[in-house]
Parts: sequence; C-alpha cells; structure tokens
Amino acid sequence: MMRTSRGALARHARGFSLLELMLVLAIIGVLLAVVALNIGGFGTRGKIRATEASLATIQTASGAYHLEYSSYPPTLQTLVTVQPPLLAGTTSLQDGWGKSFYYKAGQNAQGNPYTLLSYGGAEDYTPEQAIDVWTMNQD
Repeated sequence: MMRTSRGALARHARGFSLLELMLVLAIIGVLLAVVALNIGGFGTRGKIRATEASLATIQTASGAYHLEYSSYPPTLQTLVTVQPPLLAGTTSLQDGWGKSFYYKAGQNAQGNPYTLLSYGGAEDYTPEQAIDVWTMNQD
C-alpha cells in the first residue's frame, strides 16, 4: 500500500486560478459581442435583400402590364387584380419591414416611367435612404 501525502495530492488535484477563470470569461464575452453584432446586421441585410427581390418582381410585372395594355398600372394592386394576375399571392406589396411600397404612375424627374421605392426601416424618410427600383443595383 502506498500512501500519498496531502502536499503531493494537492499538487496533482490543483484547480484553475482566478486569473485563468477571468481570462476565459473575458474571451467568451468578446466572442458573444462579435456574434451579437453580426446577427443584428444579418436582419437588416435580409430585409434589404427581400425588399430588392420584391421590387424586381414588381418591376417585371409592371413591364408585362405595359406590354399588354400600353401603359403602366395605375396602382400596384392592379397587378394583383388584373386577369390573369401578374403578381401571385407569393409576392407581397410590402417591403421587408412590413411597410407598403411607394408607387406613383407617370414619368418621374429622372425620366423613369414610374416611381417605385421602399422607405426601408427609416421612420424619418430621406430620399438617400430609399431603396429605388431604378437605382438599387447600381454600385
């Protein structure tokens, strides 16, 4: 039978020091902050991408309406109610933030045949914040 002294046992069964625990907690905190910032950005980017996809679909449907009726639709709802419908129920007339798109038939100041845009998530709208169907893919 071999006896071990308390000192030898204490040296082998040693725990983490307070400094080591604090360092691990600091690293975990930094990682959680980075993850939180990245997740928050994905929500906004996802809403922007969904809005751009809806705008592109509405633009295509408006072009088809123009080919059929030689004018652009007076309202976006017309694209849903015309027979046969040019927009299916899968295409929402709202942007990624749940707000209705702004649509105005007729040539706008930039020479486009109509105005179609989303104000995005902004409560106080400025033209620079808008997602415009005519400029959304320009770099």
